[in-house]
Amino acid sequence: CFPAFHDTDTSIGKKIEEKYGLSEMEVTDEVFESSQSVVFQEAENRMHTIKAIMA
Repeated sequence: CFPAFHDTDTSIGKKIEEKYGLSEMEVTDEVFESSQSVVFQEAENRMHTIKAIMA
């Protein structure tokens, strides 16, 4: 199963929809885990926020 992208309410989602006319898409593991992927950056930002709230 490929990771999927379905949220056009985010800034990245809006850019993809405007540029390519896609409101959803599936990506390969290579794309999902690449150095240009923002998925893990977003998750890391969330982790730091949660840690700050719990402290």
